[in-house]
Amino acid sequence: MAKPAKKKASKVSKTKVKEVEVEAPVEQPVAAEQGPEQDDAQLTIADLQAIAQVIDMAVRRGAFGASEARDVGIIYEKLAGFLQVISDQKKAAEGGQ
Repeated sequence: MAKPAKKKASKVSKTKVKEVEVEAPVEQPVAAEQGPEQDDAQLTIADLQAIAQVIDMAVRRGAFGASEARDVGIIYEKLAGFLQVISDQKKAAEGGQ
């Protein structure tokens, strides 16, 4: 009779997140005509900047394990790159006025 296959235990990463204060300029989302199907769930540039700051602080404080650090770093770099492009576009638009 065949032996039943052993199941591998899956690992669950538990991360404690400390409460932090983040100061970022508050921007209002661009007002657009909203239909009944649209909700108020919008992200502003200030929200994205705050997210980047939280990620940076969490990494510096050791909130992520070594196996998670690479993935967190990749997401942070994408976010920081996006914010830099937005900043460059804003500066170019202000210079063109």
